[in-house]
Amino acid sequence: METVLLGVSLLVFGALTINCLRLAFGESLSWGLACTLFPASWIPFYGARWHATQVQGVLHGVSLIAVLLFGALFIRSNPFLFDGHPLSAVRDYVAPAYAQSPLLLSSETYASDYDIKRRVRATGIGYGRYLGADYRFEQVVFADGMLRFKQLGKDEILEIAIELQDFDVAGSGNLVLDLTPDSDNFPLVHVLQYRPQSALPSVQSFERDYWMELYLDRVSDNRYQGEILLKLPDGRNGFLAGNFTASTKDVIWEFGDVVRSYDSNDTIEYIARQYLINNLGTSLDKVIGFDDTFYQTSLETFTGHTDVQLVMVDGSVHDIRIQLYKNEKEWVVERSPVRELIGALQTIQKAPPASIKQEPMLAVLETFGEKDLDELIGRNVELITHDGKVREGLVDSVDRYNVSLVRYLDAGEVAMMVRRREVKAVRLKD
Repeated sequence: METVLLGVSLLVFGALTINCLRLAFGESLSWGLACTLFPASWIPFYGARWHATQVQGVLHGVSLIAVLLFGALFIRSNPFLFDGHPLSAVRDYVAPAYAQSPLLLSSETYASDYDIKRRVRATGIGYGRYLGADYRFEQVVFADGMLRFKQLGKDEILEIAIELQDFDVAGSGNLVLDLTPDSDNFPLVHVLQYRPQSALPSVQSFERDYWMELYLDRVSDNRYQGEILLKLPDGRNGFLAGNFTASTKDVIWEFGDVVRSYDSNDTIEYIARQYLINNLGTSLDKVIGFDDTFYQTSLETFTGHTDVQLVMVDGSVHDIRIQLYKNEKEWVVERSPVRELIGALQTIQKAPPASIKQEPMLAVLETFGEKDLDELIGRNVELITHDGKVREGLVDSVDRYNVSLVRYLDAGEVAMMVRRREVKAVRLKD
């Protein structure tokens, strides 16, 4: 069909061209030579005598367009006829898929929804890809307006952090974002890569031009649930997708206790708080807060520190620094004397709070020994073990060798078993 249409259009165009040359030579020799040698001169020739040649001019132009259109259709229908032909360059332009050099297509900018759904369904939640490598994110933290997706137990750790300080999630309790590359007010997205023996991570930040669907809802004071679909313009179809549960503290709970081997500032602060509670006992009123918390795992010895502000029962306020190091199992506090605490304890011993002044104090926890556990069934207690760990819960049962504790959480309850011989002291919480 394309061949027939091309042949008819060529015949019509040829006839109209011959008639154009006849009219041009009939007008003058110069017009005839110009129209013969320079086809572009057909336009001024028709323009100068438009009233007499307008039908001829319109038909001539339409026939030229028809020749070009049907010629392109013929080339696309018969591309292999032009291999090695002088018109092969025209074929390469009209039908690039049949060019001698392969057609180069630009790579896809973003990951496809089909690819994301297939991978997330096969591997579970918290799945991502960055620079061609696949990742699983086991730990999600939402604190100080920063939503962080972290890996656990890897030599090279990847972390994706999203800054949400401008959206007041803490005040509203929820957040819904649906962003496209054409949207405004993008939250800043950081991708951090931690490598062994490197003190600082490599960071790549994305300020705009990404796709993100984010749903975040607060389900308790320290827990959020959400869902995310993030497509990064990293040139390698990077993305992050899945459901997640985020905590306001970067700690890992296991059997009702914090995993002390996990590297995070919140773990350092938790261990420091427990150290103060266990060693100061009833002399401690409260811990106000922590500052300048830091840890490093790039040197041969892993170390950390935190500055603590606390209040003693006599009302005195102290700022102390607690040093920690990590042994083969977990983070522990260095057993070094703290000058500020020694001075505060000596003051309390010489002049008890009752003889100094009356200050509002927290209720002092009543302390029992391991032999008193049989009388505390059904009470909410803290068990302090000989290694300094603290386990909280309701005393469910006590036998000759073990103590059973029950701790109620938002989603259910956790049962813990502690050996009686490991118990150093028992504090009554209610």
